[in-house]
Formats: sequence, structure tokens, C-alpha cells
Amino acid sequence: MGGVYADAAGSSAAFAVALAATVGVMGFLRRHHRRFGRMAGLPGRVAWSVLAAGIGVLAFAVYPLPTGAAQACTGGAVAWRPPLETLGALGRPGAWQHAAAAAGVLLPVGLLLAYRYRRGALASVALCALIAAGIEALQFTALLGAYPCSYRVSAADDVLLGAAGGLLGWLLGSAAKRRLPRAWPGAVVDLMPPGAVRRLSARLLDVAVCWYGACVAAAVAAPFLQRTAWGAGLGVGDVEERLRAAALIALTLAWGAAVPLLRRDRATPGQAASYLALASAERSGPAPRPRALLRNALLYAPVTALLIIGPAWWALAVAALHASYALMRRDRAALFDVIARTRVSTRSATVGGIPDDLVRFTPPPDPGQPVPAGAVPVQR
Repeated sequence: MGGVYADAAGSSAAFAVALAATVGVMGFLRRHHRRFGRMAGLPGRVAWSVLAAGIGVLAFAVYPLPTGAAQACTGGAVAWRPPLETLGALGRPGAWQHAAAAAGVLLPVGLLLAYRYRRGALASVALCALIAAGIEALQFTALLGAYPCSYRVSAADDVLLGAAGGLLGWLLGSAAKRRLPRAWPGAVVDLMPPGAVRRLSARLLDVAVCWYGACVAAAVAAPFLQRTAWGAGLGVGDVEERLRAAALIALTLAWGAAVPLLRRDRATPGQAASYLALASAERSGPAPRPRALLRNALLYAPVTALLIIGPAWWALAVAALHASYALMRRDRAALFDVIARTRVSTRSATVGGIPDDLVRFTPPPDPGQPVPAGAVPVQR
């Protein structure tokens, strides 16, 4: 586990949390687009708020992370506070800030449970209390054993504070239900061209999974490979840097080349999560495989090279160059799409399909031809 606590970027644990958050976002987006189609209007903004609330709870649960093994422990202090100890010390400096944070982080959760999901008070408070208990368990177990000992003190009172924050959020959500339109989305056929936010988020998800996945793989494997002939004479940091570069190249090839060539819609995993597809510019249907490969190579190759050799921030220049060209075209085709003669479209428009929750019209059963009067003798 030495690589986990190497101070050279403190943390594989941080990268693992970011990777888990990215995968969770992809799962949420895929389920939403599959059930309802595109995110639009107030329901779409509320759906993004659900993602923001989930990321906020995760960040509160694990951050700030220590930068090394020497700073991971709580300094010999007790890692668990019994009930009512925290609430009884609210007069101490900083206690109110901690209590407000413990309650406030679950206030949006309670609000969304009432406003979007229409849950009752008891169910919402119980779920918020369960989430708060999970946060404290995560801190007490030192991020599920990623660190040798707890780096934050857990408190039973934080569960009560989380439940209180969830109740306050539920009350606000109940008021929002009476004054705002319904936030539950209605399913629509997703045929219109995707917006810039949807396309950008799909690409960011791809890059995030490749980068964080490479960082986690390198941090886990570096201590073991250092003891082999491959890492002889190199420090853990040097081995980890080489492994990160190799893992990033492998993941980029898998994400940007192998997966799109195997999928019918030619989508990368990030695009698939957003229910996007890569279509041909001249005709309807998916783009040919060579064009899809060329388009992804033009985009991912320079970004991957800049992430490896640096400066990594110049990767944003590649994205800006690619996207800015779309502002000058009526069809919103980006630079590499024009070169490869492809277009980013929705999955429904490219390969067909409708949302799962779309209301379908079913005609009533045919009762048969009407019988003329007098055709059937009346039984007397």
C-alpha cells in the first residue's frame, strides 16, 4: 500500500473516489435518457441538481483527504464520539460550523425527495439518516480500509443532524411542490440534435474515466512492479508515472477505438451514457467504422499526449478548437466532425428506439362489425 500514501499527489484514494463519482454519473445519465429521453426544461435542471447533490454528499463524506500515511491518523484521538457529545458541545468554537455542514449537506437530498420524487416525510428522513450513517461509517473505517486508521472523527450526532437537515429540506420541497411546476420528467422521443452541454458532458466523462482509471491503476500496481526487474533502480513515483502513461494510452484506445467500433451507434462509453451516437454526414444511420475511428483519433490522440507529456491544461485548447468551429456552422458540426464527415446525433435518431416511459397509444379492441337490426331473430 505504499503507493497509496506516496506524497506525490497524495492520493490514489482521491482518484478512486473521483472515478467512482464519474461512473455513478454515467449510470444516472444513462438510466435517465433511457427512460425519459433528453433533459429539458425545469425537469432537466432538477435532474442535474440530483447529480450535484449526490456529488456533494460524496465529497463531504471523504474530503479533505490526507496527503500521506503520516497524516492519516487522528493523532491518537478517539475516532468515534458517542451520542449527544457533539450536540452538547455546540458552544465551542467551530462546533456550529460542523453542525451546519452535517445538516446542510443533506438538506438538498430531503428537498429533492419531496419535490422530485414525491416521498413522504418519514421515508425522506429515514433515507437521509441512512445516508448520514453511511458517511460516518465511511469515515470510521478510514475510507473502507484505504488508510491505516481513521483520518476524521466520526460522531453519532451527525446522523441526527443529517436527519434534521433532511427534514428541513423535505419541508422546503413540500412548499416547492405547491408553487413550482412538477419536476418529474415526461418522456419524449429524442430526435432533435443534441445540445452543446450534452455533447460536452459526454466527452468530459470519457476523459475523466480514462484519466482517473489510469491514476488508480498506476497507484495500485506501482508498489508491486517496483520490486520487479521492470522497476529496478526507479522510485515509486517514477514507476507510477510510467504506469499512468501506459494505462492512459490503453484506456484511451479501448474507450475511443475498440468500444465505438463494436457498438452499432459508434458511441464511446461517455456518449452511450448520454444516449448519443456518431452518424454519417451524408446519409442517415451510423457513421462507417473508418470515419468513426478517424474522428476519435483526431480528438483523443492530442488530448492523451498532452495529459502525458504536459502541460495538461493545453488539452482544453484542443477541445476549444474542436468546439469553436461548431459556432460558425448552422448544423453545429465541430471541426473533427467536418474532417471525418461525421455528425453527433442522438441514439434514437441514428439507430431508432423510444424512451421506456413514453406513453404509448393502444387502440381499443375491435368489437366487430355491427349487426343490422332484425338480422337475428328475437327469441320469444
